[in-house]
Amino acid sequence: MPMLRLLTLTLFAGTAAAQISVAPQVWTTAGGTARGFTATVNLTDPRVEIRVTAPLSPLQSYEATLQTTPSWHTQLGNQLSINANFFGTISATTADVIGLSKSNGIMVSPVRQYGTAPDPAMVFAPNRLAAIGNVTTAQAASAQWAIAGVGPSSTDTVPGTLLVTDGMNTGTTARVDPLVRNPRTAIGTNAQGTLVYIAVVDGRQPTWSVGMTLPELANVLIGMGAWRAINLDGGGSSSFLHSPPGGTLVQNRPSGGSHRAVANHLGFGIAQSLVVGSACGNGGTISSTGDFDVGSTNWSLRLNGAPAGALAFAGIGFPGNESICGTCTFLAAVNWNYVLQAGGFAFWPWAVPNQPAVVGTVIGTQWVLLNAPTSPCNLVPGLASTARLLLTVGP
Repeated sequence: MPMLRLLTLTLFAGTAAAQISVAPQVWTTAGGTARGFTATVNLTDPRVEIRVTAPLSPLQSYEATLQTTPSWHTQLGNQLSINANFFGTISATTADVIGLSKSNGIMVSPVRQYGTAPDPAMVFAPNRLAAIGNVTTAQAASAQWAIAGVGPSSTDTVPGTLLVTDGMNTGTTARVDPLVRNPRTAIGTNAQGTLVYIAVVDGRQPTWSVGMTLPELANVLIGMGAWRAINLDGGGSSSFLHSPPGGTLVQNRPSGGSHRAVANHLGFGIAQSLVVGSACGNGGTISSTGDFDVGSTNWSLRLNGAPAGALAFAGIGFPGNESICGTCTFLAAVNWNYVLQAGGFAFWPWAVPNQPAVVGTVIGTQWVLLNAPTSPCNLVPGLASTARLLLTVGP
């Protein structure tokens, strides 16, 4: 087994509240010192938003416009961003993504298969749990977000497996150049799919970082807790950006001296929480107190203060404040059986259709809470005026 020793592990600008923790790393390997970053993302927090590079609009004969990870990171307001799939360059500014990529339910690039199995990929379900495997076209259809590593090819005889398979190091059979030291980007998940692990390693810079082999990289992911992991595009494409709340942007040192423009990215953001109203009483109506800009198609509903067994009806409409909008067009509605979680709240992920009329549009909301307590409100003493309903939306 390749020698890989963790030299330092210092928590860097990570907070439990944000659910994204990042650490700079220095590793001692058989080939010398390697440097980079690791990150852990907790998907159980409803404020965490998953982001993959969106499809071109309108669609073109090519799949992507090349863009650096820092540019994409800033454009979306992400807290954490990395490069993702390998890609085939078409021109100086355009490319096709290699392997599966989905962005908020929309297919950007289809499953690729060479040989007996599809390429290794990571998929996120609509409930945001992650899974890694040789994802088929049928399995990809139900994913909300997805990115892919690379499987086998006619250019070499390496099988192109997962980087980590059920807790075991399978780096020697992963692609590309498994035994060569290179800059690397990799991603993994725990067995439950609730945690995402990221490792980005600088390389090709002898006085800074020598890079890693894929077996060494697999050991890093296993040490973080990965049950499964895949190798993503590396070399000069490896990019890592972290914008800690209230802090300074942190980034890796790409081997080419600057971040390469790539075709696909994976990022994570933290949603804002907006108080849209409060009410008491069986059948009370809660309406938004003002308009707000959506800015994202990924919603999470979060209710505070209602009892277990309460039923909620929620509608999203536009334009304007729902309390005065009698002719609004409702985009979606849901009957939600409220179930208390630890801490006395409940949340429910809600993917609003990715339509131009929704994204960036000023809309309103309306809520009906049934089986809620009648007056006085069933709240902790001293919190009678606390808002019962919170709507969490993207930045």
